[in-house]
Amino acid sequence: MKVRTIVVGFDGSDNSRRALDVSIDLVSDDGVVHVVTAYEAPSSGEVSRLLDAMPEEFRGSFDILSGPRTHLHDATSILEERGIDHKGHFISGHAAGAILDVADEVDADMIIVGSRGLGRATRFIRGSVSTRVATHAKASFMVIHDDD
Repeated sequence: MKVRTIVVGFDGSDNSRRALDVSIDLVSDDGVVHVVTAYEAPSSGEVSRLLDAMPEEFRGSFDILSGPRTHLHDATSILEERGIDHKGHFISGHAAGAILDVADEVDADMIIVGSRGLGRATRFIRGSVSTRVATHAKASFMVIHDDD
């Protein structure tokens, strides 16, 4: 089965890398993979505390979003190397909402995410991205779990 429009959540974790690999296997030759990397923007107080703790010579080049930005770059580089048509989406907000918004925007045929394996307490407090997406997705949905 080949799929024309796939949205894949990517946070740099091993399972999100597996989800990206699955999207590469499933996308049709004329299809597109939309990679979504979401980030929670820090408050101005958090940024101030980080900058205050940092040596002054590094403050001008500090990028608090370099981690998530690097994850998106890594994913799109993999797709580029494999010759897969793709688009990256770097979105501020909760991952589930970002993934669902992009899926609606591009009329996705399938959404793929990796399971982070959150513990019960964290899942209760923050909620599971895969659970939220599964609950609200209009497209087919796949969760990639650990190989273990």
